[in-house]
Amino acid sequence: MKFFKTFLATLLAFFTGIFILFIFFLVVLSSSATQPEPFIKSDSVLTIKFSGAIPVKSTTDPFEEILSGQSQTPVSLESIRQTLKKAALDNRIQGIWLQMDIISSSWATLIELHKELTDFKESGKFIYASAGDIGLSEQSYYLATAADSIFAPSEAYFEFDGFVAQISYYENLLEKIGVKPEIFRVGKYKSAVEPYLLSESSPENREQYQRLLEHAKNEFLDKVSKKSGRSERDLDLLMDELYTGSMIAAYEAGLIDELMFPIDVEQKIKQRLGLAEDKDLETVNFSRYARVSNEKAGIESPQSENEIAVIYSSGAIMPDLGGVNPLASEGSITYGDLAEILTDLEEEDNVKGIVLYIDSPGGSASTSDMIWDRLKKTREQKPVVAVMGTVAASGGYYIAMGADTVVASAQTITGSIGIFRTMFNAQELMNERLGITFSEFQTDPHADIMQMTRPLSPTERRQLQRATEQGYERFLSVVAESREMTRDEVHQVAQGRVWTGQDAFERGLVDVIGNLQTGIDLAAEMAGIEEYKTISLPKEKDILQRLLDSGSDAAVRWTTSWIPAPIENLFEQSSPTLLDATANQNMALMPYRITIQ
Repeated sequence: MKFFKTFLATLLAFFTGIFILFIFFLVVLSSSATQPEPFIKSDSVLTIKFSGAIPVKSTTDPFEEILSGQSQTPVSLESIRQTLKKAALDNRIQGIWLQMDIISSSWATLIELHKELTDFKESGKFIYASAGDIGLSEQSYYLATAADSIFAPSEAYFEFDGFVAQISYYENLLEKIGVKPEIFRVGKYKSAVEPYLLSESSPENREQYQRLLEHAKNEFLDKVSKKSGRSERDLDLLMDELYTGSMIAAYEAGLIDELMFPIDVEQKIKQRLGLAEDKDLETVNFSRYARVSNEKAGIESPQSENEIAVIYSSGAIMPDLGGVNPLASEGSITYGDLAEILTDLEEEDNVKGIVLYIDSPGGSASTSDMIWDRLKKTREQKPVVAVMGTVAASGGYYIAMGADTVVASAQTITGSIGIFRTMFNAQELMNERLGITFSEFQTDPHADIMQMTRPLSPTERRQLQRATEQGYERFLSVVAESREMTRDEVHQVAQGRVWTGQDAFERGLVDVIGNLQTGIDLAAEMAGIEEYKTISLPKEKDILQRLLDSGSDAAVRWTTSWIPAPIENLFEQSSPTLLDATANQNMALMPYRITIQ
């Protein structure tokens, strides 16, 4: 009995200690979130480190804030835009030092970042870019071409070998395990279901992929040509020679300005500023400088109370399933969440216009249809502009049709106007391979159509194909109404085909080629206002919620860390609700990522 009393007392003390530690973390986090504005010395240089994926909107990590002892502002397209605007006007900032690493962001995001850096140089201040010991990928080198000069160590890696995209195909795998796909789709370019049907790409899918690669390559060569002074043709030929990754060869080809180590780059910057060799270079990192107020940087705050609301919508468009898929690395867009935000904005008198930033491969056709209708009702009260980011395809494009105006980047993955439905017959796997048999009890002949334990009958296939075709016709009518085109005109550019933003613009699927700021300017113009503030939605969660979410994410990462990368990638490329959701409804979705490297 004494043992149990001691054990319970120890257990109580343990959990009490954990609770006190948790409260302490919250106190530390709260104090870091209210830190005073940083002091910036004169003749400072802003340092920005680019590495890995660069999101559109930054999210803070409370655990990182606790460990660092200060508020963190991650590098994102949104935070870069805001910070560079301040740095351009701040007399204390003399220039920017870009510290480049391997970058894995989309080309649409890279184009926007490149433009923001190029616009900064109009202030007359310099930008230097340097590589570290890893070197430069084509994405990071592309971004570095916005700088006045590019420096790198002689032995670092340099990628200059062209562009590639890869899709996994599972036809042979499904055959080996005894699973037969039951596929329904409309549109010869609707390649979303191809991985389950084929062992290699169809000619139609190869055609559209090749077009996307060509656009990325042309954009890359254009910026490299302007930086290096070499013609695009020469650079194209050079790609076949520099695939070995030699930084020395890149320097000899005029792609790198000088070979030097980071400490030598620091001396170079000091010379640019006219500082003595023995004087320290004053630098301020991105996260610290991001906390500088607009007023301190010399930006006048608008006197008007007018606001333009920017809603960031990212991830698959899905019904609210009331759960989380631990293998999905991105968020989701649901009707309920978006409708709640729109309702609040409609009731807010200060909000004069709305910008919906879409970064989505699509998802549920029915959810997309509901969001489209909700946006149409909102635009009856206030102007709505849809800005398409990295990808706004299938359902992502569908919901954009609810806006007054549609803006896309030249590299935005756009369109994929098509519908599919995916089911699987696992009878052979269950009965013959695993020895599992079933007894079924049903009231009607088709009650077991979703059980995946038998092949579909010809009648069932016809009905499901008919439902899929009806979904496609609905999609065509929505686009035709928005774009003021006929059904047949939309069908000519639809059929599930993916376009770049530039190609979509030339075919009438997009109104304007631009970026988020373009969309904000258009919303203000449509609302008839000149001075305004911008607000970002959804709003940042409070400290406790962010801490809990961060802990939950960490737990998910830990519990799925054993999954081999190829298997995890397979699930991430599939529908966020895996295979069951696609069987129950029409999907306007691209269930794999288009990644150009």
